[in-house]
Amino acid sequence: MRVTPEAAFGRALDYLLDGAHGRTLGVAVSGGGDSMALLLLARDWAHAHDFAIRAATVDHGLRPEAKAEATFVAGQCAKRGIPHDVLRWTGWDGSGNLMAEARAARRALLGDWAERLGLSVVMLGHTADDQAETFLMRLARGSGVDGLAGMSADDDPLFLRPLLTVRREALREVLRARDVPWIEDPTNDDARFDRIKARQMLPLLEDLGLTVDRVLATMAHMNRARISLGHAAAAFADRHVRAEAGDLILAREALAMIGGDSPGRVLAAAIRWIGGRDYRPRYAALTEMAAALRAGEARTLNGVRMLPETGGVRLTRELAAARDVVAAPEGASIVMWDRRWALRPPQRSGLMRKATPGIVPPGLTIRALGEDIALCKGWRDTGLPRASLMATPAIYRDAALIAAPVAGLDEGWSARIVADFRTFLLSH
Repeated sequence: MRVTPEAAFGRALDYLLDGAHGRTLGVAVSGGGDSMALLLLARDWAHAHDFAIRAATVDHGLRPEAKAEATFVAGQCAKRGIPHDVLRWTGWDGSGNLMAEARAARRALLGDWAERLGLSVVMLGHTADDQAETFLMRLARGSGVDGLAGMSADDDPLFLRPLLTVRREALREVLRARDVPWIEDPTNDDARFDRIKARQMLPLLEDLGLTVDRVLATMAHMNRARISLGHAAAAFADRHVRAEAGDLILAREALAMIGGDSPGRVLAAAIRWIGGRDYRPRYAALTEMAAALRAGEARTLNGVRMLPETGGVRLTRELAAARDVVAAPEGASIVMWDRRWALRPPQRSGLMRKATPGIVPPGLTIRALGEDIALCKGWRDTGLPRASLMATPAIYRDAALIAAPVAGLDEGWSARIVADFRTFLLSH
């Protein structure tokens, strides 16, 4: 017997009732059917359990309809007494993988929003259908255990997907029963996208017995295996990996690729974490590289420099690969750079002339510090190598260096990695 959306939602949030968490829920709402149903379920649950609730819509500024969609969500929230915020991203410069950049920016914007408001959790509206589509897409790419495990309900302590066992149509039924409208994304019928191709294929595969329920059962088996392997790798990393700002230092044991699954998993995750890549390197490339590093040779792969040090190897961002020059959006509270750094402007007045605390002033850009490290008199006090600091973010007005927060010239600015390595390892 299929679980109702309400019951599935309640089970996913039961852990919040233990009193150890805050009592304000965040909901990411795009205006589509999945997220609108999520909003209603979250509101009902919050009212029943004496929680507060807030909603946010991320406007990536990429489609002309986005502003109207955000306005629609704001109106629906206002009808229900739910505070709503629009989080705008204007940091894409037209280069790189747009979808990947948008996902990273969305996480950063929602994470900063949650931090500012002290939210217990931010809920995302992914469904069982999304899971099945993801499975088919990854199967077509030859994915292993990790890829076929699908999306995790809670791959980050802040973010939660409470509807991963609920069918998309069941959520539409919730909306119809309450006469609540939603927005249909026109790209949902665009067969140029792999996800839409997978969506159209699913009904055909049911004749073979490959139903969404059976896909979900297989993914559950894969996910249990993934979790076990991930925790083993995290324990391995706790013993053999150390983080220094944006660098990782791996002991020689982490380069022993014949030592089971953990060394390869940790090394691949380290390269992805530093290089900002969506996919892990091929296993053959990993084993060749690990052998070279054990022999004392330096290597560069996927934008990551690997330099042997006493007892191990340092992985750092390659300066030549950190080419992003981001125009810092005036009025923003956070700026993403190189997919993993989130920069925040000074939070107190007086640190920048004519600047509002916590708000990015006009005319600034973010790029790698590079040779301007010479202007950071205290860079040696950071304890990080010069080459590592050169690939960290710096704030400029025209050609003038304003701040380099990782290199000791903060001027009130802060820079943090969006997800620490251990969290990244367990969630990727």
